[in-house]
Order: sequence, then C-alpha cells, then structure tokens
Amino acid sequence: MISTPPNGEVLFLYIFSEEPNLKQSEKWKRGLPYVGNKGQKAEKIIDILPAGSRLVDVFGGGGSISLTAASSDKWNEVVYNDRRKTVVNLLKALIKDKPHFDLMNYVYMDRETFYSWRDKMPDSIERTLVLTIWSFSNDLRSYLWGPKNEKDKLQLTRALFLGDTGTKLDGLYSYAKNENSISGKYRLFHKWRLAEMDISSHRDHDQLQQLERLQQLERLQQLERLQQLERLERIKYSVLDYRSLDIKPSDVVYCDPPYIGTGKSYGGFDDDAFQSWLAKCPAKQIYISEYTQLPHTEVAFILGKKLSFYAKGKRPDELLLKYVK
Repeated sequence: MISTPPNGEVLFLYIFSEEPNLKQSEKWKRGLPYVGNKGQKAEKIIDILPAGSRLVDVFGGGGSISLTAASSDKWNEVVYNDRRKTVVNLLKALIKDKPHFDLMNYVYMDRETFYSWRDKMPDSIERTLVLTIWSFSNDLRSYLWGPKNEKDKLQLTRALFLGDTGTKLDGLYSYAKNENSISGKYRLFHKWRLAEMDISSHRDHDQLQQLERLQQLERLQQLERLQQLERLERIKYSVLDYRSLDIKPSDVVYCDPPYIGTGKSYGGFDDDAFQSWLAKCPAKQIYISEYTQLPHTEVAFILGKKLSFYAKGKRPDELLLKYVK
C-alpha cells in the first residue's frame, strides 16, 4: 500500500506486528526496561526513517531508538533527549560505566524496601534504577509482584543468589554458584527449573510452573548488557524540554510523545502545545509514533499492535506518522 501526500512525495506503508529476533549480542539496543520504550519496534522504525546528518530523538525514554540509531550508519550524530534527567543519566552511566553500579546489589528487594525507595529517597540515578527494575510494568510506582506470588518469587531469588532459604530450593545456589553474571545465573535457573519439573511431585511441579519468570532478573540482565558496551560516540545526551531543543532544518526528528489522552499520566503533557511546536519546528523530516492520526500528518507506516505480556482485549495499531507542512 502507498499513500501520496500533497507534496507528491511517495511514502511506503509498512505493516509490522512482530518483534524482530535480535541476536543476544544486539539486545543491548533495547535500552532501559522503561514504560513506553520502543524496544519491540526500534529496528523497524530506524530502517524506515530517512538518513541524514543528525537524528533527534525528542522523547527518548528508555533509549532504544537512540541506541539502535547510533549502531547504524544512517546518521553522524544521534541526540538522545528526555526531560527526565535521572533517566538520561542512568542510561549514560550504564553505557560509560561511570558511576559504576554493581547490579548484583539489586537482585532482591521486598515490597517495604521498594516503597521506601519510592517515597523517602530523593530523586537520583540509583532511585530511578531501583524503580525501573522493581516496578510493575516499569511504571515506577507499583511493586513488581502481587501479594499472591511475592513470597515465592522472593524466596526463589534468595535461593538462587544466597542459598539461605532453608528449603530444597537452595540447591539452585550450588547449581549456579560458578556463574558470575546475572544473565548466566538466570540461564542456569531456567535449566535447573526444567530439570526439576521432570522429577518433581505434582504439587512441586505446579509451583515450579508458576515460577517461570523472575522479571527483575530479566530487566537486570538487560542493564548488564549496556554495561558491557564500548562507548557509543555518536550519542549526545540531552535533558531539555522538547520546546527548548535547538533543531535544524536538516535534522531528522523522531517524536514518541505521550499518546493522545494519556497526558495526565505523564505530568500533564499538553497535546495542543505539542501540535503548536510541530507547526513551528524547522526540521523538514519529522516522524511521530501515535495510535491516533494527528492533524497535518500522513500515515507513513503501520507498526502494528504493541506486544505486551499484560495486555488484555483488543489494542489499536500503532502508527508512524510523517508531519506534512
């Protein structure tokens, strides 16, 4: 399918609904495990955006667009911008390993400790790290697990990393003790779990089935990959409000703002102010991710439905829009 805007330029329309199968060595491109991150679709978006001298990732979030762009040869410079300073500085710290975070220190956290970090600690890179790892759906507010399975998940985590639960799960500690990385221990956990399910009683089998995932370890191993990167010289870090960015006519601009109608969840984002900014933005190439087609835009690409473990019911297709002036 193609769509022809008023200026006669032809835009090819893609439909995309599956996450590309990233190699293990490339999964660092997903960036931070952050709400709204484009990890599932970043490769396709970067393929579609036009090449140029500089890409400006206006609402950078978890950084998957900027990281994927920086690993390509399409732009000489990539500006990763987000007004949430601690989010930008967390990604920067992990990539540059300065300051260094020993991620093993964050594998275990109970509900009370999480709420203490959320409510009593000042805003900081470390607080953002904790809330990102230990919040449900990365919302930075709710504890990762519900009361129903919290005890079992924490016990399993202690067994894997400390071996001090006083249960037969502590055998997992000996099984994985020679692995020094979080990803290595988590890989052996899955191997151990499958082996135990083959020999366990029916009751134990059901418990192991329910303990299929330790989400905090999945997020930590994602951050672990970022720490293993060499410096990405193409990325420039920015913490400005989008209206304060110095954008040039030659820039390629990508915007992933809070979606229409969700502004209250993001500190009162003003949709009308964003529309006004788009009209004044000097860049000739502006692309926007949205579920709703905005005024003065053409649907350039259909990215498909967002894949989510927690999604219920039908979800609309996400669109990649091109702003037409």
